[in-house]
Amino acid sequence: MARLSDADVFRIEDIIKTWRGSKLTWELVVLACENELRIKTTRKTLLTRDNIKAAMRLRKEELKAPSQVVRQFSDIDRANDRIARLTQRVAELECAQRTLIDQFARWAYNADAHGLNEDLLNQPIPKPHR
Repeated sequence: MARLSDADVFRIEDIIKTWRGSKLTWELVVLACENELRIKTTRKTLLTRDNIKAAMRLRKEELKAPSQVVRQFSDIDRANDRIARLTQRVAELECAQRTLIDQFARWAYNADAHGLNEDLLNQPIPKPHR
């Protein structure tokens, strides 16, 4: 098993985000990676990537949510597809925002615990000497 490159992670996330079956499991994602992307990986390897875990959690939530499909007319199909994609993107960004807020709170706590103050943390990054 090789390490996953950033491109591999992006492709795996795309498989998860566009998953069409009603059942989504880690084992099925591993099989899809092998069959569609020719990436031999394991569940354990996938779980090391936060982006993949977040995409999996979000897609599972979407699949469990009751379908609220309203009758769509053919002349607005593209608009409905765009709305669906944008809604999914908003959900992804909200998930990423929650993750960053949790990380910031952890950093703030640790900085305070180790005696770092806000002035020290806000100092500009020094320019490199060339």
